[in-house]
Amino acid sequence: MIESNARSGYGFPMKPFVQAAFCLCLSSALLASVLFAPTALADGQENPRTSPHYEVRERYNYRDPQAAYWEGFELKNEGDCEAAIERLRPLARNGRGYESAQHAYGLCLMSLGGLPTESGTNFDAEQVRGNDQFLQGRIWVMRAANAGNFQAQRTLLALYAANLGPDSDPVEIGKWLRLYDVNPLRLTLGATDQNDGLRSHLQQSIARSDYLDGKELARNWTPTYWAPPGVQHHR
Repeated sequence: MIESNARSGYGFPMKPFVQAAFCLCLSSALLASVLFAPTALADGQENPRTSPHYEVRERYNYRDPQAAYWEGFELKNEGDCEAAIERLRPLARNGRGYESAQHAYGLCLMSLGGLPTESGTNFDAEQVRGNDQFLQGRIWVMRAANAGNFQAQRTLLALYAANLGPDSDPVEIGKWLRLYDVNPLRLTLGATDQNDGLRSHLQQSIARSDYLDGKELARNWTPTYWAPPGVQHHR
């Protein structure tokens, strides 16, 4: 037969040569599919070799990395401080940049220590003042306030008004009144103050000279940031 007897220019029978060429082309095609498949997937094309069930499972198991951060705040707002402190504690202990978590953690600890969460609720101030959880919570609120968190600064003012502040120094009250009043983040965000008369009550409760001395302290004040043990403190 002409086909079986035909030879190439290199002296090989044509049929084996055609088979070899076919194998070579097939190998090249397989190699190309391996090399270019990731590119196609990177371009957003579906991988036909992947079961659609895997994609459904991945979507089901996906967890927003930000969700863990907000869980503690959500639990606190729902009134479940027992569960909230377990999630807020590790956040608060991160130090600088986590002042909102420090404030929320402190609020929950003070609540568990007997401080009412709603204004106008009667409570035993002496008993609360001696509670360890309340004292620990107040420390965390102070840390956030010293770092410049305006919400923590307002909480501190409320503690002073309830005679539960960290001290009874009227000059310190004047200082925190001024710091909250001119807090740059509060003013930038345009946060509205609660119309509960807290600031006016505190200002009227101290002498004007104490308030002016407090304003002077506030003028020279710089934020300080709490850092966990072993981490260098920065101003």
